[in-house]
Amino acid sequence: MDVGAVVNDIVDNVLTLYGHSVSEPIRDKLLNYMMLLASTGKNEQQLLTFGSAYLREILKPDPRYSGC
Repeated sequence: MDVGAVVNDIVDNVLTLYGHSVSEPIRDKLLNYMMLLASTGKNEQQLLTFGSAYLREILKPDPRYSGC
């Protein structure tokens, strides 16, 4: 099975669960992160969980960790 295709499907699922459209650069950033995690051997459920958390952090960062 092609890892890239699986990761693309997971990214699509994360974006669907988020419920809002995102820009192409945000999608690419999420995809790159997910490919990195997939290369470490994370399973599909872990990728979905981590991808959802990463997307939330990109779009609505926690100000406690902004460095300000």
